Amino acid sequence: MKLRRISIISICVLSLVFTLCGCSKSEPAGNSTNTTNTNNKPAINIGVCMGDAGEYYNQILQGFNAGITDYFTENNVVLNVQTADDANTTDAICSGFISANVPLIFTLGENSLMSAHNQTTSIPIVSTGVMDYERVLNIQKEQTEDKKDSKDNNKEASKEWDGITKMNITGVSSVPNMADVLSLMIEATPDITSVGILFNPNDPDSIYQNHILEKYLNQAGIQYKEYEFHAPDISSSEAREIADLACRESSVLFIPAESSVNEYQDTIKKVALDYSIPTVGGDEYIGNRTLVSMYNDPFDQGYEAAKTAYEILINDKKPDNIAVKKCNTEAEQKLFDREISEKLDRHFPKSFKERDEFLATYKIGSKTKRVEKEQ
Repeated sequence: MKLRRISIISICVLSLVFTLCGCSKSEPAGNSTNTTNTNNKPAINIGVCMGDAGEYYNQILQGFNAGITDYFTENNVVLNVQTADDANTTDAICSGFISANVPLIFTLGENSLMSAHNQTTSIPIVSTGVMDYERVLNIQKEQTEDKKDSKDNNKEASKEWDGITKMNITGVSSVPNMADVLSLMIEATPDITSVGILFNPNDPDSIYQNHILEKYLNQAGIQYKEYEFHAPDISSSEAREIADLACRESSVLFIPAESSVNEYQDTIKKVALDYSIPTVGGDEYIGNRTLVSMYNDPFDQGYEAAKTAYEILINDKKPDNIAVKKCNTEAEQKLFDREISEKLDRHFPKSFKERDEFLATYKIGSKTKRVEKEQ
């Protein structure tokens, strides 16, 4: 295969055409059946279980559709896309796929993954929209002989997980590249000395991101401190007190991706501006009230998942030997907020894009390297 960017092509959907999206808006994916071509080869039926009909999962699905089209050029692939709602749960959807004996289930979100995982140990599962597979799948890590934790001596340190689930499951992690987040943080705070990490201790994915970031901070010799926002149990005044303390003790504040701390972000934003402290958001949604943030194109998750599906279905690789992939750095974009940057008198190089302008004009999937079979 040769790598190059190609234009988005369309695929047939029984009696209608499902167009692979190359635009910034996504249409909800209803319960439908898609096929990559109209040849007479036997169909490869893939069950697709979506946790909900939100934009994020739809953008992942667009990438998966594009990858299926690009990789399975000589095969007739049928995607049975089922979206969970009150009347059609992820458990029921996955049960139907298993009863139909589909050769592979593609899941979007933790609930979809767990529904498939709890019902089959034989059908390959390729998952997306999940940050921490170790936690979700309850994967037990081997403890190292060295029990000394880099932060304090009372915690047990363990080997870094290799991404192999040793189950019928693999996929793509949605966790941001925390090394790149740290680089973003340093660019936004040239005089960085200490990082205030604002998070909800009830958010397991925030804790997971914090753990990774803190490892890099330790390596860089940068001090940090965690500040807990017990959402939704604290008042605005209590949130203000925590933000005030964090600003007095930190040179930059970080809020993890998909954090429920976002309900206090107006307060955090105001306090941080009062102290002229830069703020960093782990994703573009948090970034609507932080100085800078990191965008990761969900399309790329789906595209990489389609490549994994090809390896399983065509090249006969086993999911228990395929490491869960990480997000591609090529699908990232550093963003800044114009209003906050002007108030803090901060200026950014061309590698940064103004958040609102970027999100209004960006074409989903345009950062993904597409593949095309050699003629």
